[in-house]
Amino acid sequence: MCGIVAVAGGGDRATVERMVSTIAHRGPDATGVQWFDTHRVGLGHQRLAILDLSPAGNQPMADPTQRYWIVYNGEIYNFRELRHQLEHKGYQFRSQTDTEVLLYGWMEQGADFLQHCNGMFAFALYDAETNALFIGRDRLGIKPLYYAVYNGMFVVASEIKALFRSGLIPVEADERALCNPTRFQVTPLTGFRFVRKLPAGWWGKWDGEQLHLHCYWDLQPVEEPADGQESIEHLDTLLQDAVRLQMIADVPVGVFLSGGLDSSLVAALMRHHTSRDIHAFTIAFAPEDQRFEQLVEDHRFARSVAQQFDFQYHEFVLQPDIVSLLPKMIWHLDEPIGDPAAINTYLIAKAAREHQIIVLLNGVGGDEVFGGYRKYLGCLKAEVYQTIVPKFARSLLEWAIQFVPVASERRGFRLFRWLKRFLSFASLPPLERYLSSDLSFSPSQFEQLFQCGSYYDTHFYQAQQQRFHSAAVSYLTKMCWNDTKVFLSEHNLTYTDKATMAASVEARPPLIDHRIVEFAFTLPPKFRIRGNVQKYLLKKVAERYLPREIVYRPKAPFASPLRSWIRGPLAPMIDDILSESALQRRGIFHPKAVRRLIVEDRQGKEDYALAIWTLLTVELWFRTFIDQPAEYWARDIQSFTTSV
Repeated sequence: MCGIVAVAGGGDRATVERMVSTIAHRGPDATGVQWFDTHRVGLGHQRLAILDLSPAGNQPMADPTQRYWIVYNGEIYNFRELRHQLEHKGYQFRSQTDTEVLLYGWMEQGADFLQHCNGMFAFALYDAETNALFIGRDRLGIKPLYYAVYNGMFVVASEIKALFRSGLIPVEADERALCNPTRFQVTPLTGFRFVRKLPAGWWGKWDGEQLHLHCYWDLQPVEEPADGQESIEHLDTLLQDAVRLQMIADVPVGVFLSGGLDSSLVAALMRHHTSRDIHAFTIAFAPEDQRFEQLVEDHRFARSVAQQFDFQYHEFVLQPDIVSLLPKMIWHLDEPIGDPAAINTYLIAKAAREHQIIVLLNGVGGDEVFGGYRKYLGCLKAEVYQTIVPKFARSLLEWAIQFVPVASERRGFRLFRWLKRFLSFASLPPLERYLSSDLSFSPSQFEQLFQCGSYYDTHFYQAQQQRFHSAAVSYLTKMCWNDTKVFLSEHNLTYTDKATMAASVEARPPLIDHRIVEFAFTLPPKFRIRGNVQKYLLKKVAERYLPREIVYRPKAPFASPLRSWIRGPLAPMIDDILSESALQRRGIFHPKAVRRLIVEDRQGKEDYALAIWTLLTVELWFRTFIDQPAEYWARDIQSFTTSV
């Protein structure tokens, strides 16, 4: 896991040095820069040493002729197998890294080599003979890669802030991207006018004048007949192999143990493959914060799993200085991402780093791939609700529920909160119901709050509408497929990468090994939800390794004490940053509508905590990136890194 940058057609060596210094947190073990003066091309790298800790693994890395140069971020888990194949073709290796395998593999097969790579990666590869710069990203989008084409120049980086440190790209907000009803950006948009995300499963070639983009992998769901026992056996085999491969490292490997099914299964399979010490990291909420969340206490289950498998267990209570930490996370996330779970992720990664654990396996992706989110069951139940409850009765119920409070001054009412959420989308058509089930702002609320126009004209809606209607599969499979392509890649994987790398820790998600994902999307919907049992197939495998109380425990989201933060330590910041005068100057939101939202949340009439958090993070994002003077990005390396 590292940080990479590349420049073509502009700048100088100092440009690349500024860029890599900005993402030093992604790789504190070594810094490398290579500049090609003839074509004004540069590559930069910050290394987090995971494989071959010697200087032989430093980057930029070149082939023996020095025609091809690469900077690379990620892990190719089957690199040893691929290396063996390349050695049979005559390639001689000078390191024990997967970087060199990717370099020689590209030399041998070009972009076709990516089809053979099992892993997470983003890279830039320069051909000094043809002056072509190639970029690529893994199938699911586990590793980020951003680029900008501006005034004949091509600039690439693992994080957006590094692009701006080049001094070659204007720092401007993208109004289309910010006209957004949810808390994350959908590819290719990023929130910045001139910055784009390379889509997951794509590669590109900069020929000195234009960027040519190509898709090398896509997920196309089908629903084929399948035998239950054979499917359990096959998934078990795939899961075991994915965890085995992702435990390969020359540094200590631990686990991000939430106590839920996904991370607990990963933890159990880790123990299946090693008798060495495994460190597990878990967070718990303070009792005063739990009053408003009213959720199952995950840490009790995590503690049980850790004891069962004899892990070195680390549990800490989540009590951050959120007023100071939130702006820091805005900086690290780059994009305007409004999810407090990034705070949890960062703090766990920070704790792991303090215990010298550099790699953490996690359970990210299990809900999207196997059908675990409550919204899936809610959307399916809504079909029954629409069938058996007459329209006039539904209208009456949905009108009456608005008068039911979701919290008092002292505690939250979880069931009322869930019921109001369900009724907010239960009468909608299938696509609108699914999208609305997890928005920061409902369509009507969006149009009250934003000055930019209709919800149905947003990139968020338009991009997903096209995908949702293109697959001839069941409603449930469509929801899981779209979430795997969008919510997983754009949201969960993005904040997980940025938050863990902020602490110089590598996160690995074995549940979305591409072989597992491809297999899961050949199955009929009954393998995801059967009756009221969600993640049915995954749970049948998990029964082999975990107690039933873990496998069939109630679903609990990976959350933060958001409602407590909004009502408590963040309240003065909210009143300041989301004041009517501040919003009036910004010109994106309707100030009076925002104020009404805040008041109703504080009175306990509605649960608008996520909406308020999203609004707050957008305004903080503006102040962190857009409002800065040009001189801010041009500061010298030492003073800039000290300031952030």
